[in-house]
Amino acid sequence: MNVTMLTDRLRLRGLWLLALVIVGALIFSACDLIGDDSEQEQQEQQAQQQEVEQETAAAAPAPRPPAREPAEEPGREPPPQAQGGGEGAYAYSIVFPSLALVMVGDATATGLVISDGYVLVDERSLRGSRVASVMLSNGDVLEDVPIVGRDQFTGLAYLGPLDSNLVRRLPGALLGDGEGISPGSSVFTVGYGADNRTGSLPSIYSGVLSGVDEWEPGQRTFLRTDARPDSPFSTVGMILIDSAGTVIGFAPAALVGLGWYVSTGDLARSLPPAEIAASRAPDPDSAATEHVVTVPFGHHSAQLVLGDDATGQSASLSISTETPAVFQLIDASGVVLQESRIISGATIISLAPETVGPYTLSIVPQPAMADGPSDDEASEAMPGDPTYRITSSAALMTMTETDEVASIEINTPFVGSIDIPGDADTFNLAVRGGAVYEILAQSLLIDAVLLIEGGGLDAVDDDTGGGPFGRDSALTLAPDEDGIVSLTIKDYADDATGAYILTIRQIGGELPEQEAAMEEEETTVSSATLSTPRGDVSVRGEITADGLQPTLLGIGSELGDDGSLIVQDNDGIFEIVVSIVGPDQSTARIFVFDADGQTVVSGRVVANCGAAGPCLASAVFITPEDAPGPAGEWRVLMQPEGAGSGISEWQIEVHRYDE
Repeated sequence: MNVTMLTDRLRLRGLWLLALVIVGALIFSACDLIGDDSEQEQQEQQAQQQEVEQETAAAAPAPRPPAREPAEEPGREPPPQAQGGGEGAYAYSIVFPSLALVMVGDATATGLVISDGYVLVDERSLRGSRVASVMLSNGDVLEDVPIVGRDQFTGLAYLGPLDSNLVRRLPGALLGDGEGISPGSSVFTVGYGADNRTGSLPSIYSGVLSGVDEWEPGQRTFLRTDARPDSPFSTVGMILIDSAGTVIGFAPAALVGLGWYVSTGDLARSLPPAEIAASRAPDPDSAATEHVVTVPFGHHSAQLVLGDDATGQSASLSISTETPAVFQLIDASGVVLQESRIISGATIISLAPETVGPYTLSIVPQPAMADGPSDDEASEAMPGDPTYRITSSAALMTMTETDEVASIEINTPFVGSIDIPGDADTFNLAVRGGAVYEILAQSLLIDAVLLIEGGGLDAVDDDTGGGPFGRDSALTLAPDEDGIVSLTIKDYADDATGAYILTIRQIGGELPEQEAAMEEEETTVSSATLSTPRGDVSVRGEITADGLQPTLLGIGSELGDDGSLIVQDNDGIFEIVVSIVGPDQSTARIFVFDADGQTVVSGRVVANCGAAGPCLASAVFITPEDAPGPAGEWRVLMQPEGAGSGISEWQIEVHRYDE
C-alpha cells in the first residue's frame, strides 16, 4: 500500500510538471507572436517613412552626383592630342610677325610691315584721316602714325616710319614677285576681319593661283586667285602669300571680293622707300575759322575739311557770295549727311555731325545763276570765278584739288583722281570741226562715267571702254565746227574714290601741220621710256659725271663693289636684258663674269633710231649652254662706250631659267 501510494504521488507530480512545461511553452509562443507583430508594425512604419522621403525627394531637383575620375585601365593609353601643321600653318607662322591691325575710329584694316618700318594698308579704310593707330603682332600699339605716301592706281597707302627699335624686333615682311609662280600653285590669303578690334587673330584662306594679268595703262600686274573670304565685306585689305610665307600680293578693299591682288613686285619697284616721302599727298592748309575760296573756271567744286574732333558737336557757317551754289556735308564713307542751297548774299547753315569724321564740306557753284565774284579785295580770282567768304564757329581746313585743270591736251594721257565720294572732275576740251576724237577713261578703283556737254555734242558713257572689270568708259566725238566742250569724269555710284587715266586721241580728220609732223616723227622714233623691270634680279640707274649711279634696285637684288649686278644661280644659264636711253648711236658694253672672274658673255647695245631726240634700245644676251659654270655667283656689268656718254638711263634685268 505504501508502494502504491508512492507510485501514485510520483505519477501525479509528473503530470504537474508536464502541465507546467506545456503552459510555459504556450506563454513563450504567445510572447513570440506579440514580438513579431511589433516588429512587423515597426517595419511597416519604416516603409511608410521611406515612401514619404522618396516623394519629397522627387519633388525637389536631384543633386548632381560628384564627378569621378575615370579609372585608369592597365595597358590603355590616353586619347591623342589634335595635331596641326601643313604648308598653310607654316606660311602663316612666317608672315604673322609682319602683320598689323590698323585702326581709325571704329574702323579696322589689315596692315603689312615692310622694309624700313613702313606699313602698307588700304587707303580707303583710313576714311580720310591723316593718321592711324597701328597694333603690331607683339601687341604694341602705336598712336598717330602718319600717312606718308600712296600708290594712286591701286588705292594702297604707306604709314610710318615706325620706331627703329620696333622694326628691329619685328622685321619687315619678305616680299617676292608672284609673277614667276606657275598657275595652280598653292597660295594663301591672310587678313584681319573688318569688325576686329584687338581680340581675334588674322584669318587665313587657302586656294591656288589662277593666273596673272597685266594692266598696261598703269603698269601694274595683278595675281588672280580663288583664295579669298566667303564674304568680301568681312575684311578690309588682304595679303597674298605663297607656301613659304613670302608676300606676293596685296588686295585693297575694292579688289578683295574679286580675288585680284596687286603684285608686291610692282609695288616695291614703283614706290621704293626713298620715294615714299615724295609721293605724300599735300597736307591740308592750317585750320582756321575764316576762309575765302574760289572755284576757277573749269573746276567742279571747292572743298573744306571739318576734322574728327567735331563729331557730335554743332557748328554754324556764314557764307557770303554773289554766285548761288549747292552746299553738301559728306562723311568719311561718302554719305551726304546734309544738303543746302547757298543764295546770292549771305547764307547761314547749321551743322550737327554725328557719324565718324572727318567731314568734307563741298561747294558746287550753279553756273547758270552765277553773276561773278563777290569779294575782289579778298581774292585774286578772275572775273567770273565764283568766290565764297566763309566764317565758321569751328575750325575748317581748305583742300584744293590739284588734279583739276581748266583744259586738257589731246594725245597726252592725264592722270587724275576722284578724291572724295561724290566728286567729279571737269575739263574744257578744244575741238575742231571735221575731226574725230576718241576719249577713254580707265581706272581700277572707280566705275568711270564720261559726260560731254556743249556744242551740240551732249553724250554719256558708262562701261563701253572695257578694262579688267569691264568698267572703263569710252566716247567718240565728231564735231561739225570748232569750239570748246565740257568733259566730266565721275564714279557711277558716287561712292568710290581713286585714280584714273584720261586719254583723248584724234582718230580721224585732218591733223594740224605741227601735230602731223610730230606724229610722223613718233612713228620713226622708239619710245624713250624704260619699262618696268620684270627680271628675277634687276637694277636701274643713270649716268652722271661720277659714272653709273644705281637709282632702283629690284627685290632680292644685290650689287657688287664695282657696281655689277650679282646673280646667284645653280647652273649659270640665264638671260640678260640690257636697255639704255640716249641719243642716236649711244653705245654700252655688257660683260658677264663667273665666280672665277672669267668673262662668260660680252656684247654691245646700240641706240639706233635716226632721230635727234633720246632713243630706247634693248638687247638680249644668254649665257652659253655648252659651257655652264659651277654653282655660285655671277656678275653682270655694264659700261658706256664712246658715244655712250650721252646715255641718260640704263637698266639690267636677269631672268633665271627653270632648273
